[in-house]
Amino acid sequence: MTTRAPSAAVGPGRDAGLPAGQAVAVRFALRPGAPIDPFALAGGTGIVLSDGGRVVVGLGRAMTLDLPGGLDDGHAVDAVTAALAAVTCDDRLGVPSADAGHGVMAFGALPFDRTAPTSLVVPELTYARERDGTEWVTLVDAVGAGLPDADDLATADDLRDRLVDRAGSRTGEGAATGTPVVVPFADDDAFEGSVAAAVDAIGQHDLVKVVLARAVDVRLDSEVDVADLLRRWVRLEPSCTVFSVPTPDGQFVGASPELLVERESTRVRSRPLAGTTDRFHDAGSGLPTALLESVKDGEEHRLVVDAIRDGLAPVTSDLHVPERPELVHLHTITHLGTAVDGTLRAGPDGTVPTALHLVARLHPTPAVGGVPRAAATELIGRLEPTPRGTYAGPVGWVDGAGDGRWMVGIRALTVDGATARMTAGVGIVAGSDPHTELEETRLKFRAVFEALAPGADFEPSANA
Repeated sequence: MTTRAPSAAVGPGRDAGLPAGQAVAVRFALRPGAPIDPFALAGGTGIVLSDGGRVVVGLGRAMTLDLPGGLDDGHAVDAVTAALAAVTCDDRLGVPSADAGHGVMAFGALPFDRTAPTSLVVPELTYARERDGTEWVTLVDAVGAGLPDADDLATADDLRDRLVDRAGSRTGEGAATGTPVVVPFADDDAFEGSVAAAVDAIGQHDLVKVVLARAVDVRLDSEVDVADLLRRWVRLEPSCTVFSVPTPDGQFVGASPELLVERESTRVRSRPLAGTTDRFHDAGSGLPTALLESVKDGEEHRLVVDAIRDGLAPVTSDLHVPERPELVHLHTITHLGTAVDGTLRAGPDGTVPTALHLVARLHPTPAVGGVPRAAATELIGRLEPTPRGTYAGPVGWVDGAGDGRWMVGIRALTVDGATARMTAGVGIVAGSDPHTELEETRLKFRAVFEALAPGADFEPSANA
């Protein structure tokens, strides 16, 4: 676990005389004023998560909370949550904590590989706009370089001006022009061969389900404008959580429809998705009710729901799991989804699991991994030509009270300058047809590509 010197020059400082490494924070409301564009504020390297009601932006890096052994490292998960809870926060927001949560938040886009080293980041500055329009800022000082005085109202007003100016200076140029070049890592025949190999492994009872993914690089004529991409995604997928988080491989950006887990005090929620079809063009029709009747998709979905139930049951006093899934409609795709919710049970020490502990219990679900988990993970490593990185990993936040919201990192891409890597996965069970699964990856690629390069045709190049 490390602390790093502040780097985001967004607020004035004064010497607070704090010991090096000691983290303190202050949260206060922003007075009404000029609107702040959260996507422009985050720009191409900041943190932003927007779920359609609440939007949160993180700038700078006050603390890095390391998980050297990934989510498999239980002691590190304990240490991270303890370190976050230990940050002293002078909360001057003036509203009940239940309405705005804890002021200190740690964000992450974690790898799919739960054993891979990773970390969470506590920003120097966190800006949030709540559903009711309330705006607040938390400033964190991890090394004693000085915090603004929250009693100084001129400072708070000046901070809004600084944030507005920062967002204004990052207004993008819009969508990239020119013809994108789509470069696959494996051709269609190779992917169909991988699906056939997975079906054979299932037939030999090595496993019950596995999710196989394929990746493509999209090369554009100019750097991807992340803020503009996020705005388009919000318009296309208003029911999804739109996110942008920096990672070692680039900016991980997406619009995820799948809630891995959310904790609010003792309440826990999850909404796993599995089973996919193209959405009917006639939105006034009954929509793809055949998906509800599909034996293959129903089995695929049941495996995911059972895993969520098994993961949450030991830590809950009650857990509601609907008997049948519902249809979850996105812009171009419909999924089967099940809304799970329950009440967390206190352990022997009187505490309930934090959001990060719950992530560690659940990830990866069979929606992105397989059943059994170990066998599916081993097969994924053998059959997929490129590592997944953060694709299908948990992306979200946990705060100093242990609350948090984590999505599954799907319908996403990793941006590195003028290149964006897209990955799409499909669930393979007994009877899966390789060509049908190939078509499903194309459907999911197009859903992301439409946001990245509106108006362009998704045509993988065989010669690039």
